[in-house]
This record gives sequence, C-alpha cells and structure tokens, in this order.
Amino acid sequence: MSHDPARVRLSKIRCLREAVKCVEQGKPLPEALCFVPKRVDYLTSGKRNALGLFEAPTAESKRLGEIKNDTAIKVSGRGNDFWNNQGHWIQLTEESKARLLSEEKSASVKNGVWVLSQSSKVSVAIEQGPNLIPLPRRNLPGLPSLPTDTAIRNWEEAVEQKFSLHIGTKSSPSIADSCDPEAVARLRSVPSQWSVEHDEELARYVMSKQNADQLSDGPLESISGDMSKYILSIKVSSEEDEADCMLDGMSDTFWESDGGCGKHWVRLHLRPGIVIRRLVLILDEDDGNFMPQTVEVAAGNSVGDLQVVAKEDLSVPESEFCVLQNQRTAFRYIELRIKRCFDDGVDTRIHGINLVSSKVQVAGLNKSIFESKKFSSFPRLDGVAADHLYNRAIVLKRIITLFDAVVLLIMPRWQYSSSSFGNMAAIRQLLFLSETRSVVMSTFLRESETKASIHDIPRLYLNRRLAIEHRNDPSQDPTCKNSMLNQMYEALKPEGCGMNLDYRWPAKHEQWWECVFSNEGMIDQGGGFRETLGELGEEMCPSSSDSQIPVPFFVRSPNQLHDGSNVYRDTYVPSSSCDQFAKYVWIGQLMGATLRSREHLILALPPFVWKQLVNDRVTWESDFATVDAAQVRMLDSLATMDEEQFNLQFDGLLMFTATLSDSTVVDLIPDGANQPVTYDRRAEYAKLVKAARMNESNKQMEAIRRGLLKVVPSAVLDLLTWKELEQQVCGDSDIPVETLKRTAHYEDGLSESDQSVKQLFAVLEGFTHEERSRFLRFVTGRRRLPAPIWICLGRSEDGGSDALPESATCSSTLFLPNYPSVKVAAEKIRYAAYHCVSIDTDTSPYD
Repeated sequence: MSHDPARVRLSKIRCLREAVKCVEQGKPLPEALCFVPKRVDYLTSGKRNALGLFEAPTAESKRLGEIKNDTAIKVSGRGNDFWNNQGHWIQLTEESKARLLSEEKSASVKNGVWVLSQSSKVSVAIEQGPNLIPLPRRNLPGLPSLPTDTAIRNWEEAVEQKFSLHIGTKSSPSIADSCDPEAVARLRSVPSQWSVEHDEELARYVMSKQNADQLSDGPLESISGDMSKYILSIKVSSEEDEADCMLDGMSDTFWESDGGCGKHWVRLHLRPGIVIRRLVLILDEDDGNFMPQTVEVAAGNSVGDLQVVAKEDLSVPESEFCVLQNQRTAFRYIELRIKRCFDDGVDTRIHGINLVSSKVQVAGLNKSIFESKKFSSFPRLDGVAADHLYNRAIVLKRIITLFDAVVLLIMPRWQYSSSSFGNMAAIRQLLFLSETRSVVMSTFLRESETKASIHDIPRLYLNRRLAIEHRNDPSQDPTCKNSMLNQMYEALKPEGCGMNLDYRWPAKHEQWWECVFSNEGMIDQGGGFRETLGELGEEMCPSSSDSQIPVPFFVRSPNQLHDGSNVYRDTYVPSSSCDQFAKYVWIGQLMGATLRSREHLILALPPFVWKQLVNDRVTWESDFATVDAAQVRMLDSLATMDEEQFNLQFDGLLMFTATLSDSTVVDLIPDGANQPVTYDRRAEYAKLVKAARMNESNKQMEAIRRGLLKVVPSAVLDLLTWKELEQQVCGDSDIPVETLKRTAHYEDGLSESDQSVKQLFAVLEGFTHEERSRFLRFVTGRRRLPAPIWICLGRSEDGGSDALPESATCSSTLFLPNYPSVKVAAEKIRYAAYHCVSIDTDTSPYD
C-alpha cells in the first residue's frame, strides 16, 4: 500500500467506490479516473544520435524527420501515448510538430507525428531506457529552466483534485482546463450491451496475454557474474564494503554480516521493468552456522513501501537457496531479510546472488493484443471494436491501481473476522489483475497460521474395509458410522486425538495427520494422509454417476439427474434435509486447510455454491441454472406463455409447491399442495419457486462458510473469486498429458525416450478424464494437479504381460513394467488405477 497523505488515500477510496458503482450499473466512469492530459512535456535522453519522426505509430510508416538527441531537448506530446509490439509511442503536439518539421512538411501531415519513446526489445530497453523522459514539476540541476506548471498532469492527480475535501478559497487546477476532452470521453464511454461479465472476460483476456508474454520469453537464462544491467545498486545491513562480493560471480568471496541475530538484510535496487522468475542465494555448505536457514523477502517500488511477498526455509544446508520465484510483477526494490541461521548462528554469509530468467515488463498496456480478429476463448469480446476494448482495459487497470493503493485500508490486516469489502464486490472478478492482492493474501494467511508445533501430528486409526463395505451398500448403516468421513471426524475430535486442532497449518506442513489402516501394512509418510482426503471427496461427491452416495451431506444436482445438455452435469449441492451442521463446519475447516496448503479436497460443486462460499452475488438466470437448468427454463417459459398454452400444459397439474434438489417437496403457500396455479397467478408462483430454490441449502452453506472462516481470514475469501477458491481447494480439474510429461521425473536410468515411458503416455492420451484422475490418485494419492510423479523400473521379477504397475504414494512413485504393447499396458494400468486401492506395503499388517 502506498504511503500517500491521508487526504490522497481518502480521495482514492472515494473514487474507487464511485467507479465500482459505475461498473455495476453500466454507467460512464468518473471523469477524473478517465483523465487524459492535453499535453505532456518531455526531455530527450541524449542516449541516441537521433529519434525518428513517423507519420503513424509504426516503424514501417513514412519517416518524416528526426529529433537530434545529443543534448537535452524539450518536446511536447499529447496524452494519448500508448504501447504496442514495437514499444512506447508518443504523438507530438501541434507546437512541437511545427518546431521540428519544415513548414511544408508540417502542413502536409494531417494525422499527427509520432516518435518511439522506448523500444519493447528487452536488450535495447535495458541498455538505453526511454528516449523521452517526462519533465518533473520543479526545475532540477542540469535541466533547462522551465516555468512552474500548475496543470493537472495525470489521472492520479485528477482523482486527488476531484475527490479530496478542500477547505478555504485557494484556487486549484481545473480538470477541464488540463484534459483532452475527446480522449476522456473515449475512456468514459461504455460499449453497447456491455456488462460486468464483459469486464471480467476482458480482464481475463488481458491477463492471458500477459501470462503468455512472460511464458514466451525464451529458455530460462541464469544471469550471474556482472549483474549491473539488472541491478542498479545493492545495500546491506552491515559491512557495506563486502556487498559487491555477492555480485562478482566468484564462489570464494562472500558478504559476512555483523550485528544482532535476525537483523541482517540485503536490499537490491532493480532497473525498471525487471520481472524475477527465480532469485537464488549462493551459499557454502561448509559455512556451518553462518548459513541462512530462514529468509523473508519483501518487495515494492520504494524503500518505504516494501511488503513481504515470500518466506522460505531450508531444512538442510544446501549450496543454492531459492528465496523467490514465479513473480508476475516488476518491483524496483527487493529486500532479503535473514531471519534465522542454522544452529542459531548470529551472523550470516552469502557468496552470491543469481537471477534466473528475468525480463523487462512492458510498462503500459500493449494495444497490439486487441488487434485479434477472433476471440475464440472469450466470446463476449467478439465483434467489439479493438479501440473500445483497449480503452476499457485501460480504465479497468486504473480501477485496480486504486484498489492496490488502498486495499489495506478497506481490509485492515489486523482484523480477521470481518472486513469492509462488501461494496467492492462488483470488481471481485477483476482482482486477478491486482499487483498486491497475492501479497496481501499471503500476509493475512501467514499472520493467522497456527503457532503450534507442526511435528506433533495426530495419529488416526481407520478401517478402510468397513468404509468400503458401507460405500457398497449404505442402506445397511443409516447412521454412516463406518464411513471414512465419520471415522475421521470422530478421530480428529479433541477427545479422539488428544489435540485441539485449528486447521491453520503453515503452507509447508505437508502431512496433517498420520494414518494407521487396520489390516494394512503401511508406514504413513504422507501417502496415507493424502489417500484419506481423496476418499473423503469420493464419499461426499462420488466421481461415478452410478455410485451410491454413502454420506448424507451432498446430493446430486438436478442437472446431473435430468439435464443432458448442461455443462455442470457432474455436480452436487448441499442437502437441505441434512441437519448435521457441526460436520458441515468441519468440512469447511478441511476446505480452508487445503486452501492454505498444496493438498486437495475434491468436491464437485457448481458455481452457485462456490460463489456463496466467497460471499459473491448469485442470480437465478446465470447461477441457479448451474444447479437446475430445467427449472430455470420452465419458469422463463411461464413468463411468455399465453393462457391457452398454459391451460393446455399445466391446468390442474401445477400446484403451489416446489421440489428441492434433494427431492423434498415444500409448500410455497399454506396448503400449497392443494392450491392449483392459475394463469393469473403464474408470476406469483414463479417468484415463490425462485425464493425457495435459491435458499434451499442456506443453512448448510452458512455452516460450511463458518468452517472456512475458522481457518481462512475473511479478507482472503473476499479477495478470491469463486473459480480461484474452487481451484485452490480442489486443484486443477484438467489433467493434460503434456503437463504430466513436464512434471515427470525418471529414476533407475529411465528417460522419456524409453519404450515403457512412451507406452505410458500413449495410454494416458487414450484415457478419459476420469481414468487419468484415477491413475493420478493411484500414483500420488491425489486426483488433481499439481502432482509430479517419479517413474521407476517395475519391481515385479517376471516383468512381463501379467505384471501390474505398482506405486508408492508417499513418494509419488510409479514402478512401471515393460509391456509388449500399448494395448497390454493400457489394460494393466487401467486395472491398477481402479482396483489397487491399498497403499504400498511397508510393514506386515500383522506386526
């Protein structure tokens, strides 16, 4: 969060609230938010001999002249500058155009003159920086003397001017006098038929292009040795003369701190636009208690604006310590805080710092990404003019910039039970564009995690055979006493395990409990624990439509039972008849624990449920259709049906009752089962049905959400979209074979070119999604990605056609025989995935 004066921060909050209201209602956005200056003054950088002047913002257009760039020259541009694939383009004002071109040439140019201020090429951008530098408000030494400029220069100043409270009669700059009214009008305008859903899709499109741009940056490149092209300076907490030793590329030199334990830090000042994929500390394992063990990483665009973005621990001494990776945002400052050394050492030593695959981030929105003729994955954007999409994307990013500046004011970090985010809900689906959201969520989760020891975990004694028998015939045990869910629920109570669990374990706590399965020889080092999560999900929401549901907490949605065309055909909803609310709360706690970790609890729930768990708005037409599309269509048809058609279809058949998802029939009015719906009362009937169906599982969902909030700060749920909550709880539902290939590791001399490995991936290519999920669970104990696997030679002595593949779920290892054909391999792998449910035998079951 920025350290602006209070009045500036309040102005941003006021503007943000008004902008959110405009987005929600489809109205033109605030004028100040859409401000575009009529003029911006620049100085040439003097780093190139000359800057070309072009007829259009492309290097392929006609070259009209040039600007001498050997000394600082003032140039004025319009405020409609933009980035495209070639770089940052600025359109000159008429005054600058007349001064830099001959009178004849200037008169002949009707559409403006453009200059390339900064190249988008990484090497050029790093070496040269911008060719035109915006002039500061005050005169600085070495620059030409300029008159004081009191005009509003950018949209942030316009927001401050418009939304701050002013006392007294002192005159202030006028937005109208400083802006380009035509450009402002273009940004304020709302495309025809535009909605919040269009904004969400546009934001996702922009994010997809940004991610693709970063992923296509070529092979990973380790940048070490002379890093001056990337790091402007390095500062340290002590012994400043030795700081450069971390950047000289020599392993025998080092920086050694001098000070109190936990007080050491290294601060990197990066060049603009550098995005870090991996930041690695080079250490020496012989340094003993000088080796850092716990490092906290803070990042920001000023020293006073640093926020913690990562905290990493080394379990054993290693020569390389990765402290930061996979950043999407360019920060100017990175501060490495050494919180603890091995064996409680006081001072620390660092031999080097490596950046892995850094790149320059485009400072502005790239206009070229909107020139696509077809938005196949974003159908709402089809047919919308590229300029409209670009202008709307600009203002959406400005809204998110305001949000980033005030997020900790509207969501106080010290308040975990409630927040004031409700009036910002309309932009929830845009928040993945935020540069600070992930940092804020990580901070909230870290500060609210359990302080209990992660080494003292409960031991659960479970009988999976009884659970399987119950699953095969639930009618034999209506109390579900032998279900895996009930066994675990009872075992994890304080009186069952001897611990009062809060489920707020740190993210790196990889095993929450240890399992002892009756009559199964197994030492649980994580595989058994993950299996129990998989079995819980399978009991609550069976993956097969033919399976009975062995526990009463969820029922198949009507879409799954009746609607053959709806995409949400495999989903479940909370049962309105189930009143075991304490167990619903516990289910919510487990969901919260998975959100904090890398584990998954697969619950096939529709968006209607996920949205309510994050306290998002739900609608009948869009959201309840993911539960019961047939009911939605039926009520829609009632509204447009004439009386003759109504009487033909429903006369005497339609009563004032509603059938809920769990088949319970409820009266909508007193004695509704005996009150027929007439044509004149059909609107009343539709309204009552909608209310009954939309609220049918409210108590159950409120209980699940209470459980979530016991584990996850409400601010985190406020900042998550429903899709993100689903993915973090359940994992990625898609299991591409290419992803499995990328995350596979090989042992025993195997490689991806071996015949058995080729057969394996050929088999997986032919598997259905369900079969791949079963295979993943067989090997790793997980049903969804991410789940890297290790592939080893088969352990069977014969290793022929009759041998089955084996797995060690604790280490996510597959022991793969060499089969004579893909057909045989498919048969054996499919059989193992569906029938080999017992975990690998580590001990005799009779020990």
